[in-house]
This record gives sequence, C-alpha cells and structure tokens, in this order.
Amino acid sequence: MSTEMGEHTPQTAAAGGGGAPSLPLSSYDYVFGFGSIMNTSTHAVWKTTSSPSTESSSSSSSSLPGVIATISKEFGYRRQWSFRSSTGFTALGVGRSNSSSSNNSSEGSDINGVIFQVPTNDMPDFDRREVGYTKIRVPLEYVTIMDNHHHSEHASSSSSSHEQANFAFTPNDNIWLYVPLPNYIHYADETHPLLQSYVDTVLQGCLEWGGPTMAEQFILTTGGWSEYFLNDTPSSRRPWLFRKEYNTIDELLKKYEELTYYAERRHPEEFASAFNQRMRGSWNLPRRNPNFTGRDGQLDQLRLRLVNQDDRGKQQQRVVVRVDVAGMGGVGKSQLVTEYCYRNFPAQYGLVIWLNSESADSLVKDYRSLLSDMAMDVDVGGVSDNADVNKSTEEIVGEVKTRLFRSRVPWLLVFDNLEDHDLLNDFVPRGAGVRGHVVVTTRHIETEAVDSHGTLILGCFDISESLELLCRSAGLHN
Repeated sequence: MSTEMGEHTPQTAAAGGGGAPSLPLSSYDYVFGFGSIMNTSTHAVWKTTSSPSTESSSSSSSSLPGVIATISKEFGYRRQWSFRSSTGFTALGVGRSNSSSSNNSSEGSDINGVIFQVPTNDMPDFDRREVGYTKIRVPLEYVTIMDNHHHSEHASSSSSSHEQANFAFTPNDNIWLYVPLPNYIHYADETHPLLQSYVDTVLQGCLEWGGPTMAEQFILTTGGWSEYFLNDTPSSRRPWLFRKEYNTIDELLKKYEELTYYAERRHPEEFASAFNQRMRGSWNLPRRNPNFTGRDGQLDQLRLRLVNQDDRGKQQQRVVVRVDVAGMGGVGKSQLVTEYCYRNFPAQYGLVIWLNSESADSLVKDYRSLLSDMAMDVDVGGVSDNADVNKSTEEIVGEVKTRLFRSRVPWLLVFDNLEDHDLLNDFVPRGAGVRGHVVVTTRHIETEAVDSHGTLILGCFDISESLELLCRSAGLHN
C-alpha cells in the first residue's frame, strides 16, 4: 500500500536496517513522541547506547531536537494505556480508534506530542529502543505543527522552558508513529498496573515542552486509565523528596480523577492489600453433570431475566439482581443452575460462589470457609493456630458482603435449596461494584418474588426429554 495515498504502512521495529544501503549522514527521519520520549531526560540513555559506529547527530547534545505537534483524529488512532511491558507494568501505546473494545479507549481523538528529528542512520537503534512496537508512516496532511508564536503562548508557565526546533517538513519526509504489536496490547490489571513513576516521566515531558496546558491535553486525550494505579515512586508518602513537578502533576490528575482514577492510586503496601482482597474464580461449585439434558429454553430464560433486570437498573445505582428457580424437590433445579454457572463462567462472571442455604448456620459456615480459601489476608478463626476462634458471625458475613460490594469483577451468588427467603436480607450485599447476580433454588414460591424478581418455575421433563436422559445415562447416545 502506498503511504502517499494516506495508507498506513507498518515497518517492524528492531529490524536493524535489513541490509538497506547507508544513507548520507545529512538524511533525517522524524519520530512522533507521544509518551516517555517527550521527556528529554530519557534521551541521554538511548543516545549513549546507540551503535558506536554512528557518527551522526547524536552530536554533543544530550537530547534530540523537537517541535510540538498533533496528529489529528482523522488519522484513525488514539493514545491509550495499553502496552504490556515485560517488566510488569502497563505503558502507553496507540490503537485504532474504530477497534472494538470493552475499554472506553476506542473513541477517536487527536494525539498531542513532540516530533523529534532522528538521523536516518540512527533509526535501527531507535527501533531497538521501541521493542514490542512497529512503526507506521504518518502523512504530513494529518500532522499539525505548533509554530513558535503559539508555542510561546501555549508554554507561558514557568515550568515550560524547552526551545522548539525549526524543521522544514516536506510531504516526502518520513514521520513515524510507533504502534504496539498485537501480542503486546493489554490493558492494566493487578499484575501490570499503571506506575506513577512512568506517568510522572510522561507528564514532566509535557510540562517541559508545553506547560500545564499540554499536560492537561495529554490527560484528556488518553484512554485506558485504570483503577490499577500503583504509586511506585521512592518515598511515595513524601513526594517532595523525589518527584519533580509533583504538585502540578497531582493537581491535574485529581482535577480529572473520574478519568484518571486518581482516588484509586495506592502506595505499594495498599496496592498489595487491595490485590489480596479481590476474590476471583469459582468456589464450591458442584461437579458438572456430563449427562445434562435439554432445558435450553429454561437456561435462556434464566439468563434473560437476569440481564433484563440489569438493563432496567442501568440508570440507577448498581443493585443486586435476583432470580428464583422454583419447583418441587428432585425436578432438577440445582442441576439447571449448575449448568448455567459452567456456561457463563468465566465469560460473564469473574466470581461464582455456591452456598448451602438450608439454614443460617450452613450459610455462615460457607462464608467462613469462603474467606479462608479465597481471602488470605483475613483470619477467619479456627483455620490457623493463631486464629481468633471468637470471630463473630456478624464480622464474617460483613466481610464477605463488603468484598462483594467493592468487587471489580461481575459475580454470581447461588443460594441452593433456600428454605427461608428472609436470610437473603442478611447474606446479600445491598449493591454491587460492577454487576451482582443472585440465583436462588427453592421449593417455595413467593408471590412477591414472582412479580419483582422474575421467578422461573421449573417443571418436570416431558416424555422425549425423559427418554433422552435415560439414553444419555445408559450411554446410548445414538
């Protein structure tokens, strides 16, 4: 595809030149910096590790010459926190703005940054710096350069002092944008958080070139901010010791905290504790019946009743959605719900908990065992030699409900064989952080529940379903 027609042609990073003929030392390429490279203090390390044979520009200056620029959203990319570093954190990348994503990072936006001039002979070294990325050419028509007059106004803050270069761009110049390779694209999670030290490096670069205005624009045009936000800076509780421009940076992050998750930023010990408090997986789920037969219609109804209640509550605070599966003993209520769990975990739920609900005592016992198995930071009593054997029922139940309320993953609670519906008031949280579903199996049909919770009444198999079950159980599938 021709880049002259506006197509985006990738060039794999770390190619090392591929045997291309050496170009004159006066030849230059241009790299659009949208992340840490905007901070010129990062250039010295790269330039001193460049190939010793390179005698080009890497002149006496410790940083590359640059000019503030913007890539328009019409180019089809957006900056986002989506590059998974092999060292265990999430860095910046860019992604196609029309890509499907559950993260709200796919909406198009301009990308502000700095265009740096790089000697063409140095580009293989630059490619090696950008391992995990591939570079694409940005046609000049998608680039807006900030002139020196506007730069003076834009950078009126005393924190901005970098002098802009004067580049004479032509349509034939190579302006490169480094894009993450597909297998490196992941959003932040517990094991690959956003790091305050990296955020600082980027925003210090913005402040260096364009002052608070440029830093603010960076925040607003970057997607993928996450609650997995670790303050990894040295002496994180005393930022004035090591964090340059920390006041300005924190003020901006706090100003847009609904976007940046500034309130979720944690010191190392807090982050570790929060990690331990997150329950995931399936617990106490019965073994799946390999001979499960039919009930496809009822499984669809169960799913739809839960989802439809979710949809009705979208404009309200996240409430816990409940559906009762009712019917006489032995009709297959538990088998149906077990199959539902296996079909929807982990695709729809990050946590599934199965509870023996015949009595309050059995529920407390299960909650105590649940915390013992899935919450290593809690001493539930009776589990270790130093356990507090007097841990109260209220404390155990309250701890589970609090964790479910604060959970960052969709969860499903199954109350199997519930005799007393009033117990739900004590054992179900009053809200859910992301999505909370409760499914109850019971022999008792509550008129109120039928109206408000969409009770699914399960009947017996018809003759054909009964015969199919007998054949499956006997191994006569044909």
